[in-house]
Amino acid sequence: MLKRGSVVVSLRGRDSKRLMAVLEVECNRALVADGRLRPIEKPKRKNPRHLAPTGAVLDETSMATNRNLRRALTQLSMPQQ
Repeated sequence: MLKRGSVVVSLRGRDSKRLMAVLEVECNRALVADGRLRPIEKPKRKNPRHLAPTGAVLDETSMATNRNLRRALTQLSMPQQ
């Protein structure tokens, strides 16, 4: 189930295979942003069937600015050493 802060991977579209964060869930759409191509100010409306949840959830401070969002998503995408 998608909720605010969930980290997802886009499965379809030009942004496929990109990590994104869910900003809001509407009745049958999710608003997602990655802080780079899709800033928080202009989120992308995606069908939830085209998103794969990763199980990670971001807190509110990670989604406060585009810079914080990019950092949080980059940390999740890099392998832990």
